[in-house]
Amino acid sequence: MKKIIQIPSAIGLFILLHSCTKLETNVYDKVTRFWQTPEQVAAGVAPAYTKLRDIMAPDGMYALLEISSDEIIVPTRGGDWADNGIWRDLWMHTWTPGSSPVENGWQFLYSAIARVNTILKTVEALNPKPATFTSIQAELKIIRAFYYLQALDLFGNVPIVYENADVSCLKNTPRADVFAFVEKEIKDNLPQLTTEVNSYTYGRATQWFAYAMLAKLYLNAMVYTGRPRWADCIAACDAILNSKHYLLETDFFANFSIANESSKENIFVIPFDREKGLDFFGIQLFTLNYVSNASFGLEAGGVNGLCSPAAIYQQFDSRDRRRKMFLVGQQYINQVEDPAHLQYDRLGHPLIFDPVITTFRIPFPQAEGAGARCAKWEFNKQGFGNMSNDFAIYRLADIILMKAEAQFRNGDVAAALTTINQKIGGVSIRSRAGMPDFSAGEMNLDGLQAERERELSWEGHRRTDLIRFGHFTDARTPEKGVSENYRTMFPIPEPELAKNPCLVQNPGY
Repeated sequence: MKKIIQIPSAIGLFILLHSCTKLETNVYDKVTRFWQTPEQVAAGVAPAYTKLRDIMAPDGMYALLEISSDEIIVPTRGGDWADNGIWRDLWMHTWTPGSSPVENGWQFLYSAIARVNTILKTVEALNPKPATFTSIQAELKIIRAFYYLQALDLFGNVPIVYENADVSCLKNTPRADVFAFVEKEIKDNLPQLTTEVNSYTYGRATQWFAYAMLAKLYLNAMVYTGRPRWADCIAACDAILNSKHYLLETDFFANFSIANESSKENIFVIPFDREKGLDFFGIQLFTLNYVSNASFGLEAGGVNGLCSPAAIYQQFDSRDRRRKMFLVGQQYINQVEDPAHLQYDRLGHPLIFDPVITTFRIPFPQAEGAGARCAKWEFNKQGFGNMSNDFAIYRLADIILMKAEAQFRNGDVAAALTTINQKIGGVSIRSRAGMPDFSAGEMNLDGLQAERERELSWEGHRRTDLIRFGHFTDARTPEKGVSENYRTMFPIPEPELAKNPCLVQNPGY
């Protein structure tokens, strides 16, 4: 998939040529034959996936998923990171329909949906159709369903745009109806997807990706529709677990290494590779201090932005190996911990990452080191902060945690405890973290939420989890008070309302 994604320009030319009505017949025949071999099919569907990499833009989708939660904060550091208040608004839940991350997130989703629709329309017009037409169509519709799942989660009442839709007056679809559409799209197309798990299907829609989407959809059904679907969530998780295709990695951090394409745990990933032009993944750039290159031997330091506050860091037991995903304390040149290698910030003070953040606008010199920094993904020494680690959307640990939560909420506490402590590949979620089994005393909603935080931190799940557990609008440090319930959905962006008078704003905005 990493190789195939590099040729969207050729596919774009193909789509452009195919849409022209004055082409000679022989040229049309050549274009039709493009979709015949597995390599051609992979190249043809590749543009549907390329947009996924934009999820990691810190001022768009990733900001909505993470910086609106309690997991990531981007404080104003002296005069840095003020940015017209966009980061403060996300943290404080004071965003408006005119906030740029809201518009960027919407544009990401609907430009991706439009791209899939264009490819679908092209493929469906082919004559004769390729032998694998049914599976091509299913793959594209599953990817489109994934984009709609994000839209359902973030914006709720969104338009549904088919490949042949009239886009002159798109109207909102009620959230429950969007849920039903996503569910039907997944269930209708899942059987036509491959069950193979290999290098060819890596980063592509398989049946297991579709089941993971169903599990996530059903886990949050109460939020989306007012009706729980715990048993359906369990069944979707079981389809993956019973397939025996995936194992828990014995080393938690193997899922986030530069070469994490070898992970047996990752079910669906967004491939990144700076050397092959598959970018931009820049968590190390956005979280590290300006001078952190000297600490880790990097080509460039960071921009001192994204970090986690103390409440997140303190959820990790000191024995928990996963706590190493955060950088805290005194930093050292080349990580040699002695006084001769102390790392200093730009102001000449010892660089100390302190997770305790008591005010959103932090004065210097405290601003330089405020916040726990993310080291979950192995740092790339080359690339000036552009990373080659693939980003996992779904991995087996999440499936296990989803099933355990659904079982608990469905009243089967004993089964939930068995699920969360099961060993797959010789380890359980807790044992590989160096922690004792999840106990009966922890098996409650607070314990399940905390374990999801420890396992899935910074992976794009926190906002959705907090909403489902009823804590998204809570007060938190620094400075955030209790926010209104309507904040669990983002507003329809102002520019979209201006362009399309048929759209109606979400309640509260």
